[in-house]
Amino acid sequence: MADFLALDWEADRICGVQADVSRSSVKIQNSFSGVIPEEAIGQPERIGTWLQTQLKRHGISARQTIVSLPREEVIMRHLEVPPVGDNELPELVRFQSAAKSTIPLDQLSLDFLPLPSMDKDAPRDVLVASVHQNRIRRIRTAAEAAGLEIASIGVSSVSAASMVILAEGHITHEPGDVSLIIARHGDRLEVSMIADGALQMTHSSQVLSEEGEQSRTAILAEISRSMIALQKRIPNVRITHAWIVGSESEEVGLDAVINERFKCSVRRLDPFRGPQISLSCRPVDEPHGAFAGPIGHLLCQASEVLDAVDFVNPRRAEVKKDYTNVKRGLIAAAVVASIVAAYGYRAWAVADLEAKTKAAADDFISQNETIKRLEPQVKVANAVDAWASKRVDWLDEAQQLADAMGGTERLYLTELQFGEGTRGERGTISATGNAKERFDVESLNAELMKRQGVEVNPFDIKNRGRDSKYPQEFNLDVRLKEAPADAAKAPATRTRS
Repeated sequence: MADFLALDWEADRICGVQADVSRSSVKIQNSFSGVIPEEAIGQPERIGTWLQTQLKRHGISARQTIVSLPREEVIMRHLEVPPVGDNELPELVRFQSAAKSTIPLDQLSLDFLPLPSMDKDAPRDVLVASVHQNRIRRIRTAAEAAGLEIASIGVSSVSAASMVILAEGHITHEPGDVSLIIARHGDRLEVSMIADGALQMTHSSQVLSEEGEQSRTAILAEISRSMIALQKRIPNVRITHAWIVGSESEEVGLDAVINERFKCSVRRLDPFRGPQISLSCRPVDEPHGAFAGPIGHLLCQASEVLDAVDFVNPRRAEVKKDYTNVKRGLIAAAVVASIVAAYGYRAWAVADLEAKTKAAADDFISQNETIKRLEPQVKVANAVDAWASKRVDWLDEAQQLADAMGGTERLYLTELQFGEGTRGERGTISATGNAKERFDVESLNAELMKRQGVEVNPFDIKNRGRDSKYPQEFNLDVRLKEAPADAAKAPATRTRS
């Protein structure tokens, strides 16, 4: 059993709990919440002094600290990598992340979550999380000023998802089924989706801090945006369960709106009353949504099965002990002893032979170590190059389509398919949907045509009246053309509705 201080660390606010963590259980002993003084923001030492005062005032004595960063401060990217073993995965993920990142990898703290795979020969999916090391350094500096020791730094939405995965227990998901997680505190909104006991995607946004119809509409739009992003990996994605994380007084009416839109069961999960959580104190008298990150991270510390992102202790390849040098040393010693015993009178010859043997052995060992050190990098580089040449980045195309739609307030898609292109095409995007007015569909077509090498084939827009709020039914047929390497910027393809 060990006492931990778990903190949710925003730029202008810190809240957290002190808890006794043992195997498969977390006992919360105390909780607090405070707004960082304006004059201390951006100054780690002053934040640490303020935090030390807050902890003392609330009677919190734990020094070992885990931190949960807001999702909006962390870059999370889905990567598809070749089918390799778990021990090779960390090196491969770092190599491919370096190729895709605009920031040098030595300036980032990085960890990842492997996603479940049913086929050992299929590509492996991972969620990669990264944050700039300057942010980690500032937190460490503030923690040291407060007399704390940082043991782990994670991501709030990932930790909240772990709590929900534990709460779902043995709920099984059919192919395409996902569970939705909504965690909110003020204007901070985090939307995540899980399936098969694993986090599949997580997204953050800013919404109006006041609860109401306008706020709920914005939340529904963010959920739809997240579903579009997830459709690349789960084509027939559908929400079957939804979880609103927070106290009962939070987001009143949101459960009914989600149930009406997505026809799914909706449950509420208070972090202070989650699975394997016990209370020996009265929680703070404020919304509990922001506590999902630190309490969920505590559950990951207590559990042997829950996965979490940890920038302090990221996943690494297992280092196997190498006894080769020991064996060689023993053999050499035995040979030398035999030679000395048999030819003691020729000490000068033995000494010369030992010197030459040692030089040759050192050279042999040095060459072997160089080859072993470079071999994983060569394998990774070859695997990534071979893989990248055969794949098409549909995630980027899905994001382009989502950006062109600009949310779902004016139109939405009911079906979306990606396909391989014929000769002269990189691929195809086919979709059906509903819009409020013909102008909305025409605007979407016009926005898509702005991209070079995109051809939008026309379809009639029909007023069928099946959805009274979105009466205009439309089809979308987009062809992604292959442009010649030396072609100039081509004019946008015209379409008609």
